[in-house]
Amino acid sequence: MGVKAALARLAAGAPARCFAVVGAEADEIAPWLRLDPELVIVDSPRAADVLLVLGQLDDEMVRAAAGVHDALPPPRGVVSWSPGGERPVSWPFTDDVRVDDPAQIPAACRRLRDELLSGRRASSPDILPDIDPAPWRGVGPFGQGGAGMTGGVPYGRPLAARADDRDGLKLDQILVRVGPYLPPFPSGLVLDVKIQGDVIQEVSIPTPAAVAPDLISAGAHSAGAHSLTGERALFNAAVTQPVPVADIEVARARHHLVWLAEALRVSGLEAYGRRVLKLARTVRPEAAEPVDDLSRWLRRNVSLRWGTSGVGMVSASRAAALPGGPVARAAGDGRDARSLDPAYERLGFTPVVLEDGDALARWRVRVDEAQQALALAQRAGESLTTPIGLVEGPCGPIGGERSTSAALVTMLPELLVGMEWGDAVTTVVSLDIDMAEAALPHDAAVASRAS
Repeated sequence: MGVKAALARLAAGAPARCFAVVGAEADEIAPWLRLDPELVIVDSPRAADVLLVLGQLDDEMVRAAAGVHDALPPPRGVVSWSPGGERPVSWPFTDDVRVDDPAQIPAACRRLRDELLSGRRASSPDILPDIDPAPWRGVGPFGQGGAGMTGGVPYGRPLAARADDRDGLKLDQILVRVGPYLPPFPSGLVLDVKIQGDVIQEVSIPTPAAVAPDLISAGAHSAGAHSLTGERALFNAAVTQPVPVADIEVARARHHLVWLAEALRVSGLEAYGRRVLKLARTVRPEAAEPVDDLSRWLRRNVSLRWGTSGVGMVSASRAAALPGGPVARAAGDGRDARSLDPAYERLGFTPVVLEDGDALARWRVRVDEAQQALALAQRAGESLTTPIGLVEGPCGPIGGERSTSAALVTMLPELLVGMEWGDAVTTVVSLDIDMAEAALPHDAAVASRAS
């Protein structure tokens, strides 16, 4: 037996290492893949064997996904799932393994990885042309693209420009584009960042969010074992029709716990994140004690407090510019669409409000709201929401003229300037931006969901 065959046999027992590209209608599937023992979801395509392409992508996001594909080291392959099997005309992954049911994703990834390592399947070829990102050959005194000691694009890479820093020194400043597939940022978010060392000097958003126009269907697509049973559709339906309060509140608690699981992972507490994700999968009103224990643990955790306290401050004036949502409530703004619903008034609902406005406050508001949601669900019985044209979604009100996520994306450039990169990541994660909500004018998005 050759060395390659022996290594392939050894690797066959390990989970497939996958990098996930998540489009519209897949955000209720992707989180649960982290719990599957057949997969390891990695944060860099360089560490992946398989590219997972999930959901609906428009042409711009497909082009970005092609670049991610080419960053995977060979042998590599692609597993894809899209609701209804629909794919754009520009679909470049001609050799992908397509699955109809998300429950088939883990087994398909393992099978593909084993076929690649054993040589039974050829590695997926490059998609993008092999050309230089910038013209440099033959330019400059040595033909390397330079222009003396500074300037030019040596070997296709622009030289850093010098600029003032916050200490009054002139240091190198580089421009970096991050996104649209940079974990743990929300999929679809693209930022142009000027950075000195690890300090952000300037942030701009180059284009509107690149998300497929048909953002989310009004109904729930079958998502097999990994489905959240159409929770997004549930909130959208509540804008115009009565829905059970208990269902709405359990969905809210689950959303906040899924967010918390990812936030813990980003903070270096991956084992705790997996425990919270397992809790989110099975959470129910009559078994709220684990969520209470989780809240007490978070309040006692010194490292989380150090890493989030004072980070990403959203002032009261900034909060007032938001349509509402947990970010605003963590900064002292008590607006919550549930306060306008007579069904919630009868349950004795009062919004969870903190004053600090930092990332720590946003963590605490969401965990407190998860606890409150389960308590409301338990008391609600058969109560139905009252259709008032507005419903409080997990990220903010749904049904208004503008979504909270759209307002937060607009706020990012001003909010992130001056932060060190680690604090910027903590801040973006703590905002819980939903790029599908941010992609279109909110009234158009709600109309598309309700149709």
